Amino acid sequence: MAFDDNQKLAAIFEEVANFLELQGENLFKVKAYQRAARNLEGLERSVTDLYSKGELSELPGFGKALVEKVGQYLESGQVELHQKLKASFPPQILDLMNVPSLGAKKAAVLYHELGVGSVEDLEKALRDGRVGDLKGFGQRSQEKLLEGIAQMRQGEDRWLLGRAHRLAQELPTRLRALPEVVRAEAAGSLRRGKETVGDLDLLVTTAQPLPVMDAFVSWVDAPNVLMKGPTKSSLRWEGLQVDLRCVEAESFGAALQYFTGSKDHNVVLRARAERLSLKLNEYGLFDALGQNIASQEEQDIYGALGLPYIQPELRESGQEIEWAEQGRLPKVLEATDYLGNLHTHSLWSDGSDTLEQLAEEAMRRGYRYLAITDHSRSMVIANGLSIERLLEQGQEIARINQRLGADFRLLWGSECDIVSDGSLDFPDEILAQLDFVVAAVHSQFQMSSEAMTQRLLKALSNRWVDVLAHPSGRMLGRRPGYQADWEAVFEAAQRNSVALEMNCSPHRLDLSDLAARRARDLGCMIALNSDAHSLKEFDNVHWGLQQARRAGVERGALLNALTWPELRERKQKVGASRC
Repeated sequence: MAFDDNQKLAAIFEEVANFLELQGENLFKVKAYQRAARNLEGLERSVTDLYSKGELSELPGFGKALVEKVGQYLESGQVELHQKLKASFPPQILDLMNVPSLGAKKAAVLYHELGVGSVEDLEKALRDGRVGDLKGFGQRSQEKLLEGIAQMRQGEDRWLLGRAHRLAQELPTRLRALPEVVRAEAAGSLRRGKETVGDLDLLVTTAQPLPVMDAFVSWVDAPNVLMKGPTKSSLRWEGLQVDLRCVEAESFGAALQYFTGSKDHNVVLRARAERLSLKLNEYGLFDALGQNIASQEEQDIYGALGLPYIQPELRESGQEIEWAEQGRLPKVLEATDYLGNLHTHSLWSDGSDTLEQLAEEAMRRGYRYLAITDHSRSMVIANGLSIERLLEQGQEIARINQRLGADFRLLWGSECDIVSDGSLDFPDEILAQLDFVVAAVHSQFQMSSEAMTQRLLKALSNRWVDVLAHPSGRMLGRRPGYQADWEAVFEAAQRNSVALEMNCSPHRLDLSDLAARRARDLGCMIALNSDAHSLKEFDNVHWGLQQARRAGVERGALLNALTWPELRERKQKVGASRC
């Protein structure tokens, strides 16, 4: 339970940050609480233990005031500032922060000027025409807010992959602990690595399904039990529907294949079985006489159908079965193909860890290099580095590399802002000194598609840019991303040998799998980056690997599969070709 305190306190600090932002509080104070929340989420130890031993103040950003608030929570389960802020706003006002295209500043204006304290209030005010009377809320802004409300409601019952994955680890672990359960696995869209999950499918094998079902439904309050049966039950877990099915051990592979999906994949696979005078369903693969010829393991089923095993991440449109028939299945990326992360933030900007801590974590994970890419000077809110601080950081990185030896290298880089005209936030003479340059858009997302396209094309032509980070700017469930001519952008990236990032944060997963597949088809290199702001966020690479597999990205197209000498040689050749 101690680790639950980490997550609960992180949620409180995140809400405090949102309330302060609505109040118009100093943004650095807002960021302090956001950073504290992120640090707590990534802690390997319990905050209770750290506080009791007087070690909490050693965490980055935890000064006296924050430590006191942790003490308040551990003593009473509440934080006084949080309770005070909650009491001063309508209970549903934070829901406004989830509406795409609505930031805290505009939410504050709506609240103070029109009394808008919920998403329902906002929709009514938009349809009544009252929002149009406010400065900064033109017709297009109002249309985008209505679109954002619809988008938010559409995604209300869907969880981000990272959150759903944690539940998909917890519940099967609980099930396996039951004496009656032999095997338990998660299936469905989560197993395929979909970026958002609408429900969770669990399968178990057991000779005694009734006590398993009894235990399963006991994990939630009675109103959240949707259905209980002898071999199937459904419940709602914090809003997400979870279905549990008991299957026979000899049919487990067939059931896992069937309930993993997708629907389109299964339709094409069943059609192939029929052409071979076979029948495929969730119980097994049967011949014309009704004999079960494959069912216990998925690999057996695909093999009996004359196909190589198709990884779950590829089972989406049905086209992958044609690839398998023709021997053209993409070779699946493995974690061992990943030699280093090329987009990481440290204490120098808005990360939570020192350069040494980041290097140690990267080496612990077997990386050969790690690029430190703190924000550039335009990102004041993220403590972006001035030229002077960037040069100072470079000297520190050089000193660390001298101590680390030849097997690992810390790369000196920057996540350099692409300003509105497409130029970069640092001059070329500074960028030329860096080991690695990640370019990114962080502002003016509402530009026209034509203007944004030109902005990106100009940045891609800069000879020092190595990667275009989170290319579309989307935030899943919160921001759809900006508009651009992506075909032109991908072609320019390929022409200029700039890699396109698949940002591994479960809040982004940007590029999407479909966009990354198109970029891959055009010959673009892909950079798979955690965008870590804490040590725990190195785990983001897991989601990126799944996304890359869904896109069919192979090792030869992965920038992170190159060694540092290969990366350096590539950078030199690319830079010379752009002169």
